[in-house]
Amino acid sequence: RISLMATMTYSSLTQDLKDWMENDGTEFSNETDNFIGLTEQRIARDIEPYAFHESATTTFNIGDRFVSKPTDAKVIFHFLYLNSDSKRIFLEERTDEFIYDYWPTSATTGSPLYWANYSDTAILVAPTPSAALSIEMTYARRLTELSSSNTTNWLTENAQDLILYGSLMEACTFSKNREDLIIYTQRYQSAVETINNQTRRRRRDDYSSPSNVMGENTLKPMST
Repeated sequence: RISLMATMTYSSLTQDLKDWMENDGTEFSNETDNFIGLTEQRIARDIEPYAFHESATTTFNIGDRFVSKPTDAKVIFHFLYLNSDSKRIFLEERTDEFIYDYWPTSATTGSPLYWANYSDTAILVAPTPSAALSIEMTYARRLTELSSSNTTNWLTENAQDLILYGSLMEACTFSKNREDLIIYTQRYQSAVETINNQTRRRRRDDYSSPSNVMGENTLKPMST
């Protein structure tokens, strides 16, 4: 068995699957991308979104009630802007139906109070912004899937056991190896629990800390 402490890449993970399953046949090798892809989808559902915590900045466009989300955003946690006194003003999350009822005339502008998830790419705010103020948001990001052209991601750098055991589960299902499937499922579930517990502890620490809820100043420009 190989050590999980070594640097993991897409290439090393696919080789690990062949080594651990003791199968380097063509049919099996042709399926390794599916094993990894299905596992990444499973992990996205099983892991607390705070594990993929990210932050970004942008600005309101005067007279535009829509704000573009970061291109890798999956779940928005916080949405705020800096007023003219550089004070952080947190907007309250509401439904888009509430936004339209509360502020039916988009041409009328004011200081935003509410935001809603309008679509996968846009946030809806009300009132419609009257000034091009700076926005800060924190969110859970989508991971770029592993491939021959994207050889590492958060999972290979921070959760090697999780991506490996999950991929082995898929490999065992493909190979109809029920005995090993039970073993790797248990190891996968243990890895999920460990990461989620770490995330919950960090979230409690954030809530109990007197520092800004946005955390350290690690904001990066937002790509749209």
